[in-house]
Amino acid sequence: MRRYKKARKMAALLASVLVIDSLVGYVSPHIESMAYMERSATVNASSLNVRSGPGTTYSIVTKLTSGAAVTVIDEKTASDGALWYQIRVKGSGGTETTGYVSKSYLKFPVSYTSDADFEAYLNSERFPESYKVRLRELHAQYPKWVFRAQHTNLDWNTAVKEESQVGRNLVHTNSMSSWKSIADGAFNWDSSTWPGFDGSSWVAASEDIVKYYMDPRNFLDETNVFQFLTHTYDSNSHTVEGLQTMVKGSFLAGTAAGGGSSSPGGGSSPGGSSGGGDSSSYGPGVSGGGPGVNLPSTGGASSGSGGSSSGSSGSDTIESAAPSKGSTPGVSQESPHASITPNTPRVLMEYGPGVSLTGPSADNGSSGSVTPSGSTNYVDIIMNAGTQSGVNPYVLAAMIIQEQSSSGTGGSITGTEAGYEGYYNFFNIEAYQSGSMSAVQRGLWWASQSGSYERPWNSPEKSILGGALYYGNNYVKVGQDTFYLKKFNVQGNNLYKHQYMTNIQGAASEGAVYAKAYNDEMKQTALEFKIPVYNNMPDNACSQPTTDGNPNNKLSNLSVDGFVMTPTYNRDTLEYNLIVDPSVSSITVNASAIDGRATVNGSGTIQLQSGANDVRIAVTAQNGSVREYVVHVVRQDNGPTYSSSVGGSTGGSSGSSAGPGGGEVGPGVSSGPGVSDPSSGGSAGTPGGSNISIAPDGSN
Repeated sequence: MRRYKKARKMAALLASVLVIDSLVGYVSPHIESMAYMERSATVNASSLNVRSGPGTTYSIVTKLTSGAAVTVIDEKTASDGALWYQIRVKGSGGTETTGYVSKSYLKFPVSYTSDADFEAYLNSERFPESYKVRLRELHAQYPKWVFRAQHTNLDWNTAVKEESQVGRNLVHTNSMSSWKSIADGAFNWDSSTWPGFDGSSWVAASEDIVKYYMDPRNFLDETNVFQFLTHTYDSNSHTVEGLQTMVKGSFLAGTAAGGGSSSPGGGSSPGGSSGGGDSSSYGPGVSGGGPGVNLPSTGGASSGSGGSSSGSSGSDTIESAAPSKGSTPGVSQESPHASITPNTPRVLMEYGPGVSLTGPSADNGSSGSVTPSGSTNYVDIIMNAGTQSGVNPYVLAAMIIQEQSSSGTGGSITGTEAGYEGYYNFFNIEAYQSGSMSAVQRGLWWASQSGSYERPWNSPEKSILGGALYYGNNYVKVGQDTFYLKKFNVQGNNLYKHQYMTNIQGAASEGAVYAKAYNDEMKQTALEFKIPVYNNMPDNACSQPTTDGNPNNKLSNLSVDGFVMTPTYNRDTLEYNLIVDPSVSSITVNASAIDGRATVNGSGTIQLQSGANDVRIAVTAQNGSVREYVVHVVRQDNGPTYSSSVGGSTGGSSGSSAGPGGGEVGPGVSSGPGVSDPSSGGSAGTPGGSNISIAPDGSN
């Protein structure tokens, strides 16, 4: 009996275990599915690395561009404590990829309740529908912000074409190939290289990257929208406290004693970019590409920079203006901003060599009409400069950081440049490479001359005050009163000229630094943004180009053994004719590419059919672009037969990379549209660097 009861107890216990186990088996999948609620999000970065694990040490699975739709399926904490989202994204053909991205670079839908008054306002401003989605999101976050549509009345394609003229906009030479132009004068087809503008560090920007940075719709987020905020000084809004917040951690938080390059409180050291993200844009929590951003791939100071190369920060969050190539490990640099670093040329060009200062530039209030602050504190100096110039002091600080780096190591402000000791040029005005003079030396020479704008600039304060007056008179007061309009002059009488810089990323970069001045409380005030609108814009915002690899897809020679093609081979002529006798059943086509990384298909021995034959030779460049050459072969009575004395034309250079007047354009050769031609009247030909400016009278 006892054995029976014991057996019954054991059976009951086993049954309980089985029931529990079955319940666990039933409940577990449900619990697992509820462990994380999937959410939709979009990429809030111009180029975002998706990694195999939560952290920048993991390999890159794929890259996403701004606005890409993703599904967040989980979140993990990286070894450094930063939060990463695991995402799922659909690729071409419906394939799905999973990976991890930093939380800073995803944007979740903003809850937006329809606001009839705001909708009416957007309609009254005549904003296109493609602007409204992002503006509604901003309005939901900051209901007091005011968005003004600046109708340029310019055709979008015309404006892009003008800004894409060779040399008018530049990108760093380390940029991915799709950011670099292959227009005449911008690319050397013989050597498969890009000639430099202002030395070798900067090359002509492609039309696609010009479109991306010119399209305001790409920058309507809470950080990048600040490139559209007006620059006029407002004593009620622009405060010492706001400026202190903005420059915290930079050299401008210290004093100007000793030239300003190593001031107390000088902020982060080079390479000190903060944030554990994995993007090359400005996401929440990112310092706007500001302190300690470096160009580790440059290997040294660029022309006229006066600064040396610094190391990277150890993550691939906004290390550089230069979009990295695959050979730069751990660095993702496809960013909508300029690197704020001493090895990046920040040279400006207002007038050009030998041109006297005339017009508005001379009207700065003669010497004695402005009052120094008497302080060596940068914040006091900049506030005083803003008050007297009428320029927002936050803007002045952003410009200085852009030009001289967050750590203040730009060569123009050390006060120790050989031959120009004791002179300073904080805004790099008139700084461009000229003859044997580096950009820094040229700018300091100009700063050392007696003349307008409180020159000579023999102290940091005189340079900052004079530079502020200069910018106020020549830009803010003539309608170029936002960073966007300072970069892309699409208003007034000097269209596409009188532009402060050639660095395509300049406006976005300075705008992001500018945004740092506004804390959460300040962002709740009525800030006014002037946002350009063009005629005939595409329905959707222009995407950022992401293709890399050399673009050279031209042949160095094309010939047919024993026959002569017409016309004579030219690498830019894509179609040829060849007549052969009906007795010729095959031909041997010889073709080779200029660039060794390109591949050629379609050459060799070709069997001929009766009548007409089209022999197609396809050249595929390293970047995947294809150029096709066609030889039209006709078998015709009394046509030529093979002749051993005819070797075929080897062709060769056609001069296709030259500008008007012919000749091959190589590094430093002033052939092609506007290259180093100060008489051309356009900014494309102006010797200068990443920040070339145009004179107020339109001559550049």
